[in-house]
Amino acid sequence: MTPNALNRRSMLTGGTLISLGTMLTACAPHDTTTTTPAGGASTASGAATTNGSPSSSTGNSAGEYRKADANGPAQNVPKPNAPEDGYREKTADGIRKTMDAWNQWINYGIQTGDYSKAREFLSSTNDGELKIYREIEALYRRGGWVIDGIQYFKPAGEPWTDDDQTYRLKTRHDWDKETDVEPDGRQETWSSDKQGEIYIFALEHRDGRWQILYSQIDI
Repeated sequence: MTPNALNRRSMLTGGTLISLGTMLTACAPHDTTTTTPAGGASTASGAATTNGSPSSSTGNSAGEYRKADANGPAQNVPKPNAPEDGYREKTADGIRKTMDAWNQWINYGIQTGDYSKAREFLSSTNDGELKIYREIEALYRRGGWVIDGIQYFKPAGEPWTDDDQTYRLKTRHDWDKETDVEPDGRQETWSSDKQGEIYIFALEHRDGRWQILYSQIDI
């Protein structure tokens, strides 16, 4: 299968736009002859292990974590730990801790279709990120799921501001190829010919916490 040239985030946050007409037909759901694709939810350097609990799971006590594959969604994905102390503080360290906590919760969402916690780190005006969440949530609601798609954002420098209101942070973005599986077995793969893309996140300290306003590729 030939993956699309850009990932969904690049498409919505300033990457070069391309056609997304590559809807791929794959094995039917629950085809036991299909093996688990290579690559998956691993622990990134400088980031916490991805966590979560899929919508079809009965909770962390139900059994051992199983990553998603062509036969079904991830199971028994543990939820992330509480954010580190100080993540709400209006400091550079507070920004980094906020970004780390948010990164863990988006990886929970991609495996479960539950972005409720990830949303808490966003401004309500962050249309690009919220659109991604709605697309994935809708996929899970109609009986589909996502294979891989785990993301890692590692700070690439110190936060800065020009007006003491909007702060910015460059991050290096690495991620696993994402395959969206429809209930009828169709698959669409999102990938990139780049590794370590640099993103710039804009944040604002509002109502006692950091909120992510938007992100864009640094080009």
